[in-house]
Amino acid sequence: MRRFFIKEGNGMKSMAVALGGAIGAVLRYSIGVLTAGSGTFPYGTVMVNLAGSFGIALAYCFFQSHSSAPHTWRLFVITGVLGGFTTFSAFSWEWLQIWKQAGWVGGTAYGLLQGAGAFLCCMGGLAAGQWLWGR
Repeated sequence: MRRFFIKEGNGMKSMAVALGGAIGAVLRYSIGVLTAGSGTFPYGTVMVNLAGSFGIALAYCFFQSHSSAPHTWRLFVITGVLGGFTTFSAFSWEWLQIWKQAGWVGGTAYGLLQGAGAFLCCMGGLAAGQWLWGR
């Protein structure tokens, strides 16, 4: 373990991921709190997954076009903030619960909304990033 932190700044990289993860987790929690009174449908999870899919593609484009940006910042934003923010594990659990409660029609609709919506938002983030930073 000690060797990991000594080797070429891994301690700073780990701190960047940890700090970013904490920020992303607090953002995720905040969205959950803000959408908690909106019934039984997990709107917060949908919002987080779609925003996270858009954000990761946008961040990828930014860091591709700004190659001089320190790798630690990429780790902070993508691995840390967005990794702590998105909730596909929560999505899977909630999908199972909806499937059990609403049957195959409700479960399929929810899965398609999440899967196709995240993919389309990721495409949108890529297009926005390419438009903003030309890559």
